Amino acid sequence: MNLIKSFNNNVALVEDSSGTEWVILGNGVGFGKEKGAAIDEATIKKKFIAESTSNSRQPFLEMIEQIPISIFEATAEMIRTAESVMGTELNQHIFLALADHLNYAVKRTRDNVDYPHTNRWELQKLYPKEHKAAIEAIRVVYDLLDVILPKSEETFLTYHFVNAQGPSARLSETMKMTEAISRIIEMIEYHYDMQLNEESLNYLRLLTHLRYFLLRQLHGEKLEQNEMDDDLIDLIKGKYSHAYECVEKISRILKKHYEWELTLNEKVYLTLHIWRLIT
Repeated sequence: MNLIKSFNNNVALVEDSSGTEWVILGNGVGFGKEKGAAIDEATIKKKFIAESTSNSRQPFLEMIEQIPISIFEATAEMIRTAESVMGTELNQHIFLALADHLNYAVKRTRDNVDYPHTNRWELQKLYPKEHKAAIEAIRVVYDLLDVILPKSEETFLTYHFVNAQGPSARLSETMKMTEAISRIIEMIEYHYDMQLNEESLNYLRLLTHLRYFLLRQLHGEKLEQNEMDDDLIDLIKGKYSHAYECVEKISRILKKHYEWELTLNEKVYLTLHIWRLIT
């Protein structure tokens, strides 16, 4: 590996023999070295892929320069802890995005600035391992930086850990899905004029169903209309009419806000989940 730029004695940007750029951490890795100097890999404690484009290179370098070494070290420990909690290896590209986020999160916390922590409950149930990893990451920040991040960071960090698991878990997709689930839950509660029991098994079953239902919508997949007998559909629509009315309202809202179309079979499955939850 050869040095591209030292940000301080312990953080540097390097390039390997294949042309891939890395941010490396280690005691003295950038000390007294000129551009192009060879880096002793034995001195590297942590390394993470540095993803950037030519158009964003200068802001990218400036961003790294503005992040303290303590933030980089805390970020590396957050990732290590998250991987242990989740039992999986996270994508290398998470490092700089997470470090940048943590840097501003610490600044906001010290300035007593917080954001509403919406969707936290839905995320906790939809992504329990990632949410647990987020809680542990907040503990890491407290241990290493003496900063207690606000509750809203549970949501943001959960999104980061979901997003870092590969192409099947995209951040924008996750955010859209949790927003839609929150909207659906609010509609069910309004339709029945009640607060749902978030600890119940049927609530968790509903969230699981909604998660896969919304993934199908996001990926343009639909249940075939011939999967369920017509007589059974008519029976369910009649017997559970109040739940079916709720589903029809949900269907209109999803069409209005997301341009998603529910098939008749999807409406029936959702009707059964809602009826079971309410009952």
